[in-house]
Amino acid sequence: MLAKSSFSASLCLTICLFAAGNLAAETRKETAFSYIELGDKFVRQGDLDRAIGAYNVALQFAPHFAPAYFHRAVALERRGDLSKAIADYTKALEITPALTNAFYNRGNLRLNQGDLDGAVSDFDRALETDPGYGMAYNNRGIARMAKGDMDGAITDFDQAIKINPDHPEAYVNLGLIRLQQGRRSEAEREFARSLALKPSLKTFIESRIGQITHVSVH
Repeated sequence: MLAKSSFSASLCLTICLFAAGNLAAETRKETAFSYIELGDKFVRQGDLDRAIGAYNVALQFAPHFAPAYFHRAVALERRGDLSKAIADYTKALEITPALTNAFYNRGNLRLNQGDLDGAVSDFDRALETDPGYGMAYNNRGIARMAKGDMDGAITDFDQAIKINPDHPEAYVNLGLIRLQQGRRSEAEREFARSLALKPSLKTFIESRIGQITHVSVH
């Protein structure tokens, strides 16, 4: 049964590749969209391998189609293939330079990998294309805080809150900076604001502030 399934999959891919070479450009793109939608369906089902396979076929039909690279990057990121995901986000941006979410997602991956300069650069570009992107301000603030640029980080967290006053993570991050600055009462106020919005953050806050000093969280 397994051998038959593998043969069917190989035959399907062969037929798809043959068809890709004989379609007009617009039809290729429409077909690529269909495979992207199929891949998205597999992602929702949690079947990342089949999703990536569908995006691969989409790229066979339309090799210079930014959405296919972007969607494959998301699937690769969820599967833990972070370097490949970064490469796909980069390819999508080479094709479509103003793809805001690609800058944002790549910035998050670079931040998690410790590439702080790369992360800040990506969040800068995301904000150039969408100045109202509150999460990009918050995450750039995290990168700036890690770089030791506390003033820049505070500016970013304040802007994230200005855009969305119900942004619990921004309040947490602002509180952590206030705590490092020795401004304990201000830190506790920011933590309280965060917890009023998202009580589940209490454990996270306690674990972070425990690395700095002892502050009771109410």
